[in-house]
Amino acid sequence: KLTKTLAFPIATGAADLGVLAGSVLTATSASAVNVLTWTDFITPGNFLQNGDKTVTYVSDTFAAGAIPDLSFVTLNVLGEEYTVTLMTTGMITVPGAWTYEIETLIPFTGVQVDSDVTPGYGDVVTDFAPAGITLTSTNGWPDPTAPGSFAPVPGALTLLTVTNTLNPVLAGAGLMSSSNKFTQATIQVPEPGTILGLLTVGGLGLVSRFKKQK
Repeated sequence: KLTKTLAFPIATGAADLGVLAGSVLTATSASAVNVLTWTDFITPGNFLQNGDKTVTYVSDTFAAGAIPDLSFVTLNVLGEEYTVTLMTTGMITVPGAWTYEIETLIPFTGVQVDSDVTPGYGDVVTDFAPAGITLTSTNGWPDPTAPGSFAPVPGALTLLTVTNTLNPVLAGAGLMSSSNKFTQATIQVPEPGTILGLLTVGGLGLVSRFKKQK
């Protein structure tokens, strides 16, 4: 496994799943980014992990040299939104597609697609399977377009296969980044006082049962 962490340290591999099990029960408010170079991302055995989400490369149709050397795939968490981004310091000017799986312990509730392109670039079409959702970012506009809006994910899906298809239409136009955003269900965590009360009641019940047995 190869993974790199920027900003705040978080669980980054299978060995940390014990920590992960407890972390998903708390609200995430800090910002953290995991990043792999494109070369490392497509290497078997590597993955990105942030909170309860894991991103694993599946396939791509890019020819050798189509992805600039200084290109990265990131998994970013900011509040309750998660973003997977292919970004480059240069430009991707040829058509192609890349597919990854994103898995979470808590079901997805919404998805959005966005891109950063030069004027007149064309489309980035993103399919989310098996949710049956297809979103299109045209000339850098997000889909859905309303600020903070997401397309709802039906069912209680915890695994999505995401395919981003790049369709440039203008010669010389390029893509600098392609992003997929996700939201997920919120788990209500009891207040510390409520937890203490439940433990106290449980303890009293054990004492009462013990006395009856005597």
